Amino acid sequence: MKSKVTSTDDQTAALLRVASYLGRPQKFMAVGDARAELRRTLELAAKGSVVLTTHGEPEAAVVPFTALEDMRRALLHLLVEEMGSSFARSKERARSQRGDAPASSEEELEALVGEAVKKARRRNGKSSRKVARG
Repeated sequence: MKSKVTSTDDQTAALLRVASYLGRPQKFMAVGDARAELRRTLELAAKGSVVLTTHGEPEAAVVPFTALEDMRRALLHLLVEEMGSSFARSKERARSQRGDAPASSEEELEALVGEAVKKARRRNGKSSRKVARG
């Protein structure tokens, strides 16, 4: 039980960090300026996201890697929670329509979600552990 509480605390902390980061002001910078002043761009990104523009139009954003990872974890957590809620609602509907459906454990649900995430990553050819280098 302690690991589940710690996991929930970690997820809550990640969500709070994401919310805090998203609340910071964005800086806008032309791509050419960002390229010429990469160190300054990274310093600005540490304070809040930097939106890179081309001809005044937003093109990309520079965010600290830790913020990106926190966002990924937070979104995955929300996705898993929503999938669990959706699964529970579907199970309840099936029970009410057919009488009684077989019970599934939380471990079975987590395994199904984990497998779905792995398949999605393989399908997209990406992994959250890989970092694009360019």
